[in-house]
Amino acid sequence: MKTDFHSHILPGIDDGSRNIEESVALLDMMAEDGVETVCATPHFYSHKISIDGFINRRNEAFEKLKPHLKPEHPKILLGAEVLYNHSLIQCDELSRLCLEGTDYLLWEMPYTQITKGVVTDTEELAGSTQIKLMIAHIERYLHFTSYDELASLMSLDVIGQINCKSLTKFSSRRQVKKLISDGYVHLLGTDYHRTDSGHELLGVAEKFLTKMYGEKIVSAVYRNSRLVLENKPIYELDSL
Repeated sequence: MKTDFHSHILPGIDDGSRNIEESVALLDMMAEDGVETVCATPHFYSHKISIDGFINRRNEAFEKLKPHLKPEHPKILLGAEVLYNHSLIQCDELSRLCLEGTDYLLWEMPYTQITKGVVTDTEELAGSTQIKLMIAHIERYLHFTSYDELASLMSLDVIGQINCKSLTKFSSRRQVKKLISDGYVHLLGTDYHRTDSGHELLGVAEKFLTKMYGEKIVSAVYRNSRLVLENKPIYELDSL
């Protein structure tokens, strides 16, 4: 199942799509790429907005977009890209931000060193019976923290998502290959914000993965995608 697990396609809610026209253009691109499902994951910053306020804004943006959707567009599942905050670890309402129909939450690390405190908090959250953690664009944090510190995070009961663009950039490709070889990568996302943002579609990433590892790795991505959408436990997923 060709699924984009990370996108900012909803109009006017964050730094992603600026309006309905841009959202439709992004969905047109994804449809042409053969994407079947796209997860709309606008940024959630707990220091700026309440969960109720965020969900209301997200739903309003989706309702505005609905009349403009086309039959060929991928199915849209609502979720959120939730920025780490210590105050969220004991938040009983956090599960409301999980990907629609699942207990999977897209969890974004702060853009600083990954400290023991961050790892401990994430471990506590990962141990929750209500939430399964997908760590957003794991390769990006290597600009701010060491590989060993990131590895301590990814060794928890979590799964990792990488952005398609990181496979096409020479500067990040070696790091991504190591993350894959160490078993930390499970899912793909475009993290598409705007039509002119320079991101890559899933099809491009799949071609690179096939060239580097063979067709089996893309089959593993599809299998993992299906299992997440079916809300299967993390241990059933395969690392790439």
